[in-house]
Amino acid sequence: MRHYTCDICGLKLPHGKLRYMAKIELYAAYDTLEIAREDLERNLDQELRELFERLKDVDPDQLLREVYASFKFDLCPSCHELYVKDPLRGFGRDPSIRGEKGTVEPQ
Repeated sequence: MRHYTCDICGLKLPHGKLRYMAKIELYAAYDTLEIAREDLERNLDQELRELFERLKDVDPDQLLREVYASFKFDLCPSCHELYVKDPLRGFGRDPSIRGEKGTVEPQ
């Protein structure tokens, strides 16, 4: 029989029983693009060649993670209630995972 598992507490969630799915999308946010005369006069061909040269040895998956990532989590009803009340529960408050100036250290 098919079952799911709560990704927070590990409770088995039998098929057909109430469960929740949290979908999270992370993407790079950009400010509104404003084009000035100087932008139109730049040598974009040269800038693109330089950019491609810098990126040629970079892992494509790493580049993708820098601009987009998505996650799906199954939650039991109890964990759903906790998640809805505080989606970032403890994430930014645990000093052991924080770096300088509030940045998160890679795990």
